[in-house]
Amino acid sequence: MRLLTSALLLLSVLFLAHAFPHPLQHNLHSKFQAMEKKAIENGYTMPKAQFFDQVLDHFDHQNSQTWKQRYFVNDTFWSGPTGPIFFQIGGEGAINAGYVVTLEMAVYAQQHGALQIALEHRFYGESRPLPSLSTENLSLLSAEQGLADAAYFISQIKKQYNAPDAPVISFGGSYPGALTAWFRLKYPTITVGAVASSAPVQATLDFYEYLDVVDQSLSYFTGPQCDSLIQNATTQIQNMLQSESGKQSVEKLFNTCTPLDTKNDITTFMSDLMGNWMGTVQYNDENGNPITIDYLCGIMINGSNDPLAAYVNVSRVFNNQTCVSVSYEEMILELKETVQIPFGVGDRQWTYQTCTEFGYFQTTDSPSSAQPFGDLVPLQYSIDMCRDIFGTTYNTDALINQTLIEYGGADPLALAYGPTNILFVNGNIDPWHSLSVYHNVSSSVTAILINGTAHCADMFPPTSIDPPGLAVAQQQITKQIGIWLDAYYSYFSN
Repeated sequence: MRLLTSALLLLSVLFLAHAFPHPLQHNLHSKFQAMEKKAIENGYTMPKAQFFDQVLDHFDHQNSQTWKQRYFVNDTFWSGPTGPIFFQIGGEGAINAGYVVTLEMAVYAQQHGALQIALEHRFYGESRPLPSLSTENLSLLSAEQGLADAAYFISQIKKQYNAPDAPVISFGGSYPGALTAWFRLKYPTITVGAVASSAPVQATLDFYEYLDVVDQSLSYFTGPQCDSLIQNATTQIQNMLQSESGKQSVEKLFNTCTPLDTKNDITTFMSDLMGNWMGTVQYNDENGNPITIDYLCGIMINGSNDPLAAYVNVSRVFNNQTCVSVSYEEMILELKETVQIPFGVGDRQWTYQTCTEFGYFQTTDSPSSAQPFGDLVPLQYSIDMCRDIFGTTYNTDALINQTLIEYGGADPLALAYGPTNILFVNGNIDPWHSLSVYHNVSSSVTAILINGTAHCADMFPPTSIDPPGLAVAQQQITKQIGIWLDAYYSYFSN
């Protein structure tokens, strides 16, 4: 499984990276789960899952099939039928009751008297439109269908709660952050505002900038020494991989589960090594995470006399009791599995979306020589994965271009003359912020860039160790929510 996560890290894994028990994606969902568990331990009564009859295909009007979509509701703070509805859009993994209880959205709901609702994304968690994840069935998995799900769901839930005039504000982080921004664009009559956290709205084929931001973040926190030592170790490894004897030495040093037999095995291995740093940077020091940039760089700097040995020790932080999975073939077999798992991140599903809509492929192709992770993780590796997993050679570049045409990406012109009432929130050390919006575009499409924070930090309650800018940003968010709501109520009172 370690192998799978490291590869998905590259497939954007929330994502995006992924989703990551290796942090790039699974970390975010693990935080949601941990917060729900803590809330239960502290005596909170968690709302139970509910299921909604959702349309299977919103764009085939001859198809009347429906399926059961999971959602959660928390009405603790709701002021009544004319009070606001705060709508958390789900993404590339299962949701739980914590989405409407433990996130910072719950604080905003208390301040503004809002009903909280979270809707799980189709094909993830327990929201199963079809019995299997066959490639044919996944043709109904897309951001477009997901947004249509959200629009239809809200129209029906307002009827259920007898709240036809309740203003709706949508929230989301990471892929759901992009969805919440696109929701304002595609369905402007459904919501009055959107808070888009760490939202990678700029679909891109070769996301080499990810490692550029990792490089900058390492220097931001620890100076140039750590970066230089990683580069030294990487150079040694790449040189060793040029010979059979050197390759065997690498296998022994890092305790790989299988030999590095193929070019793709080597790329999978190198992506695992850099993935340790990618995930750490993406979620650095959030919610008491003990593995931080300072911690890993401390290992490198304390072992500066032998950078390669120090790099091995960093790998052991993540693989202490297990070997390092490097088999590309085994990873592909895992991603061919068509059974939908009701928990965690949907690895096969999210990979499909990156292959057919977003790209987000994190590579070592940067034209800058600054990033320290070498050059053995090229774009072609991800393109090959898409073909080998789904049996089709996708024109991913054209598909991504279609996504940009559909939603406009991060283009200031498209945002300035398109949607309104979107607040983008990013952390400057989050590699995904480079695909988001972090400058004000217009008076109604604005941005907050939080110094020293990483991926989706603003979605969680602040802690004593967070940068002071986080709490300030959250005050700005609730202020902006109040402005949107005041404008809505003022308009309808006249």
